[in-house]
Amino acid sequence: MTNAPSLLRELKGLRVLVIHPMDAEAHVVLDQLQRIGCIVEQCWPVPPQLPGHTDVVLLAVELSQRLNSHTLVESLSEQAPPIIAVVGYENPSMLQLVLEIQPAAVIERPLRPFGLLTQLLMARSAWRARIDMLAQLRKLQTRQPAFSKISMAKTLLMARHRIGENDAHRRLQRDAMASRTSMEAVAQDIIDAGLPPQPE
Repeated sequence: MTNAPSLLRELKGLRVLVIHPMDAEAHVVLDQLQRIGCIVEQCWPVPPQLPGHTDVVLLAVELSQRLNSHTLVESLSEQAPPIIAVVGYENPSMLQLVLEIQPAAVIERPLRPFGLLTQLLMARSAWRARIDMLAQLRKLQTRQPAFSKISMAKTLLMARHRIGENDAHRRLQRDAMASRTSMEAVAQDIIDAGLPPQPE
């Protein structure tokens, strides 16, 4: 887990896109972000896509921008930067739009410098956790075919030679070492042959 001091250091140079009308509240937030050391860009209305150099997004959630917000969210990839929603009021329509955007954090209006740093840290921390989880998931997905082959080969060995799972596993390991190949390759040979190697 990333600790708070390293996250604080990370905020210096963080590229933040503020999607918000350029009003007095936006000026307060932009000034505070620049004071923290962030590289800030502002735009309005909601763009259809994020610039490629964005690390965090502060998004003013406006019902008048519902369609644009949907277009933006649909353009995001799994590794898209976190969105911090800026919400001015709560009613069923607004809450529904916030749920559709799926922000990493929410800030209430009127915007104030207090709390902004915390929300940035929370959003980045949640984003890092999501990226780590996606990486682990992809790793498991790439391993799954190999696990399936090895499991099938062990089942064949167990059934044909009346041995236990541990013995079948050791046999696969031994054959892989002897042939200087992977257990997956040995398992594939057993599956392709339809019969496991004869017992010694």
